[in-house]
Amino acid sequence: MKAKTIFLFFLITALNINTLQSQTKSLLAGWDLGLNFGFYLPAGYHAGFYDGSPTNENKLNFVLGNKYYNDEIRNSLNASDTFYVTGMPEKMRYTGAFAIGIYFRRTFDNNFGFAVQFNYSKLKAGDFFQIEVDPNTILTEPDLRLFPIWGLEERVNIDLNFSRFFPRKGKIVIPFFEAGLNINSTRVLENKIEINSKQYSLVDVYLNGSNYVPGMQQTQYLVQQGGVGFGINAGGGIKLLFSDKVSVDPGVELMYQKVNLEGYDQFKLGFMAFVRLSLTGFFIANE
Repeated sequence: MKAKTIFLFFLITALNINTLQSQTKSLLAGWDLGLNFGFYLPAGYHAGFYDGSPTNENKLNFVLGNKYYNDEIRNSLNASDTFYVTGMPEKMRYTGAFAIGIYFRRTFDNNFGFAVQFNYSKLKAGDFFQIEVDPNTILTEPDLRLFPIWGLEERVNIDLNFSRFFPRKGKIVIPFFEAGLNINSTRVLENKIEINSKQYSLVDVYLNGSNYVPGMQQTQYLVQQGGVGFGINAGGGIKLLFSDKVSVDPGVELMYQKVNLEGYDQFKLGFMAFVRLSLTGFFIANE
């Protein structure tokens, strides 16, 4: 509900800003080609896909439930008897990532227009899980150890937007607003844990990880995780005109997204701050 209120606020604000009327022939009319450089911070909710919980597609038990992996880990922990997980990740979050992309925009004489942009990011989600070890020596306190768990993914955001400039006579700083449809494509690259410098994948490429036997020839399958999601976006910024052909456009964007990660398909709010290098009239000369 809160996210919907934010988007409604953006829309009402954009449609009610009082500006001077643009000239009969807008200096902004024409085609833009731009390069995007930004900082993308997705919703932490979707990072839960990588936390190894029993309800997830990738589970800690794929590793810890395998007899051979379990023996190897027990030896590396120097446990005399056994070990077990006593704490699952509670703060699995994405690290903000660099975004790069391109956009195209057509602006008309009334300063309204439409735009499409493509932004690529490589994301990492991470946290720790806790293991309690039964060591060789008797301790008065539990032997609790933390180990990292993480996921890597590639995500492409495609925005199909309408846009509106608010030019002011004689000013080179021009506010703008844009909003529209977000289409996102996510591809999982890895989901792993590390215990004493040894990494283990939680992705079950054998389709029955608990039966994996080291040294045996077993069929590995290509496991593709992720897919196409959708949502809406809204944002704005300012266009800094350095000439009638070149501008720098810093701004922000909010994305209310459904990301296609199994078990984590709710709409959540993401954020991007960006700077665009815009080349006006790239395709054809402005009329």
